[in-house]
Amino acid sequence: MSQHTHPTPPPEPSSTSASTPPPLDLPGSAGSGSGDSDARSVRAKIISGASFGLSAVLSPYIVLPIGTATIIGSLAASRRDWLVYAAISVLFSTVLPALFVVAQVKRGKITDVHIMDRSQRGAPFWVAIASSAIGALVLRAMGAPMNIWSISAVLALNGLILTWITSFWKISMHVAVLTATVTAALMMIPEVQAPPLLGLVPALMWARVTRGRHTLWQGVAGASLSAFITGLCFLSLRFIYDKPARDAVLHFLGRS
Repeated sequence: MSQHTHPTPPPEPSSTSASTPPPLDLPGSAGSGSGDSDARSVRAKIISGASFGLSAVLSPYIVLPIGTATIIGSLAASRRDWLVYAAISVLFSTVLPALFVVAQVKRGKITDVHIMDRSQRGAPFWVAIASSAIGALVLRAMGAPMNIWSISAVLALNGLILTWITSFWKISMHVAVLTATVTAALMMIPEVQAPPLLGLVPALMWARVTRGRHTLWQGVAGASLSAFITGLCFLSLRFIYDKPARDAVLHFLGRS
């Protein structure tokens, strides 16, 4: 008797067959997390680069000579006066103190040209103060107008007070120097545009805080104090040496 066999049914398609579409990278999945991490890394690099660039471009070594030369250029009576007065002012306010810092770095007395270590700031700051004061005396002896030699005098006074504060607290010198320069420009150049210059101060504060060089309050203190010192010093010198301005003030006080 013959035995009949039934045909075997074909296998059912597997749920993982080739026709099944690949899984999507949904939010929260491993693929999405990797993409978010890459995006955060790119943002961090952009922020780091921007803060470094602002700190470098608005460094006192750049702000002081450019700001001084620009202000003197708006006040000098001739091109020759501008070149002579600006060269002398920049020599005493920036070049000589910077050379001293470089020499100290090479001797191992200072770790870096920006003098990040507060304990190393004493000698360089006193050299900068003395050099700026001598520059003011030289310019005055040469017959430079009060508005020109007073720039160096104001730098020396700012340096004196900030050096005292630095002896017990790390105030932001970057922000202080920029604010003093901006304040001087606003007071001495009538046609200067205030908003772009004033905007540089909070931008530099952000950069210094982002780079971990200072706290926000150290930046605010540097800006507030240097603006006050610079404004008060310029107004006082005008009252002392500018007779028309002094007479106008005394006349106003006599009427009030």
